[in-house]
Amino acid sequence: MMTHQRLFGLLISVATSLLLGGCAKNITEYYNPKSAIDKNIIEVLEEDGRFSAFVGMIDRLGLRKTLGEAAIYTCLAPPDDQVSAYFASLGYASVDAAPDEMLRMFINYHFISGMYYQYDIEQRYLSASTAVAKSRATRYRARTEGNFPGKVIRFYTPYFFQYQEADYLDMYGGGEPGFMVEGARISETDRDIGATNGVIHVLETPLGVLPRTDIALANDPETSLFSSWQERHAAYVLGERDEFGWVDTTLYKTYETGRNLADENVQTTMLVPTNEAILNYFEPYLPELDNTIDSVPKRVMASLIRTAQLPNYYLKSDLVSKEDNGLREARAYVYLAPDIANVITGSVPASNSVIYKTNVLIESADLNSVEGGIYMKHKTYSQWYWMFERTNLNAGLTDGLSFQHPPVTLLVQPDDVWGFPLAADMLAEDREYRYRECRTGVLNLDVREDGGFRRRFYPTEFGYILYQGGRLYDHTGHSVALLSDDPVWERSNGAIFEIDGFLTPLDRQDAEQSLYAKLTAEPELSRFVAAVNRAGSVAAELSLSGFFIYTVFAPTNAAIEASGIDLDDLSEADLIQWVNRYIVPSRYVFADGVFTGQLSNRNGRPVWVNGAWETFSIRDGDGTTILVSPDNVQGTNGVFHKINQLF
Repeated sequence: MMTHQRLFGLLISVATSLLLGGCAKNITEYYNPKSAIDKNIIEVLEEDGRFSAFVGMIDRLGLRKTLGEAAIYTCLAPPDDQVSAYFASLGYASVDAAPDEMLRMFINYHFISGMYYQYDIEQRYLSASTAVAKSRATRYRARTEGNFPGKVIRFYTPYFFQYQEADYLDMYGGGEPGFMVEGARISETDRDIGATNGVIHVLETPLGVLPRTDIALANDPETSLFSSWQERHAAYVLGERDEFGWVDTTLYKTYETGRNLADENVQTTMLVPTNEAILNYFEPYLPELDNTIDSVPKRVMASLIRTAQLPNYYLKSDLVSKEDNGLREARAYVYLAPDIANVITGSVPASNSVIYKTNVLIESADLNSVEGGIYMKHKTYSQWYWMFERTNLNAGLTDGLSFQHPPVTLLVQPDDVWGFPLAADMLAEDREYRYRECRTGVLNLDVREDGGFRRRFYPTEFGYILYQGGRLYDHTGHSVALLSDDPVWERSNGAIFEIDGFLTPLDRQDAEQSLYAKLTAEPELSRFVAAVNRAGSVAAELSLSGFFIYTVFAPTNAAIEASGIDLDDLSEADLIQWVNRYIVPSRYVFADGVFTGQLSNRNGRPVWVNGAWETFSIRDGDGTTILVSPDNVQGTNGVFHKINQLF
């Protein structure tokens, strides 16, 4: 007579099988009728006789009741010869010589939480709605014990081989189509063996416990360099506090950069450059470092580690198709390694990731920008490097999320130009001013796309910089020399050029540098300034810094006298109208010809700007054209030019 306990187990087993297996008409076809349904998994294995080593390990660890009665499992049963071969490969003379920790890991790896017949696994694959979903469909979690999560185990069914055989070959390098778990083959005849607490699949070939990502990388000789970089960012933390307030004092490994590859719950796809790929990339830069690969800045290592990591699980076909939104938004290879199929040269099996080895180093966001030039040439630009490391001098030079970097040109001073004191020795206020001087050398466009350096005004965060005749002039007229027309570093968003000094930053909050202050300082504009003072709030607005921008075409005293107009006779309203004719809001208009076309003055009337430098002119709606003196006097809130004629 069947006991209550076994009857309950039978009901659970049947109910679960029906739930996961789908239609009843498929049961006979897919489920092995040779079920030992009156025995649990351990009893079935013990009775069979081929699994004495495996059962002996279970008994040694006191897990017979736990694995036989406490939960529902899918057991991947290794015969005795496979167990012996596995532990011999680890250097143990026998299974008895292996430590309990190793045995526990091996046993847990062969028990999957939940009951899954071949049919269940195949249906999960077939019912997945997208190619990426199919790649992830047949991942299962091995037994979790205590605070250590079970490893992910991946099944590959005949249907997988029908559609994605190449993915399997890329992962494991071989294998005939069949029913596989990782790189191990499941028996054609001894599968779907039912038990009261689950199902058994007998293995034909050994199933080795896959290492975590970090361990797998360290074990592969071709990825040892990348692994050493990864380990420089490793740390150990205490476990979580339980419900009683007690802290788990076990030290758990984690990583400070990128994804936590030491966590079995964190699923990652890795594009890891081989040692040869790393050396090939950095060899040209070693003289600018310290002539060894270990001298690559830690910051660069960290950025390359992050670039190598793709969140979630992707097979090679998924990477090639790029159909998943997560891929398009995630990392560098989408932009910088479009031919990913030929970049991948092999794989490294791991439990919590898919690791692909690449024959090129895929550049990180900062290395693929002008920012990277400072890191890779830090012996020449050590002061800039110091500022990059400890201030936000590198702000805006790299867009790490989408790799659509804003175009910039970086003007840098080599260390021999920097002078003393060094950045580390400066007082805080002096270092802040030096920061602004450096940012004044960040031109907000790529000069290569502008035909190279030419006579024009270049926008920066701290004013416009004029290039003319090999020199760059700031708003004060102070200039520095461009040391070479050839850049010392080029990447997708711009280039780095060397200069022989520092440019003077324009402080946008400095009221003494406002347009009004600049106009007032010009004696030959005194009549225009007097009119501005009487024109309502115009003077106040031209004095505001950091809010509005204007271009002023200021008539000289001589121009006003020659026109015969008496500004003193004009009412305030008429004077406002008159002054506003010469003010263009919201624009910097320089004499360099970068902008030509129609604008509106403060009265809302159209004006046209034409020409450059000596032919620089402005025309109003009445058809009056005035040649403009190319003064280009900058203030914190705009620029003004003198004109010798009135509209």
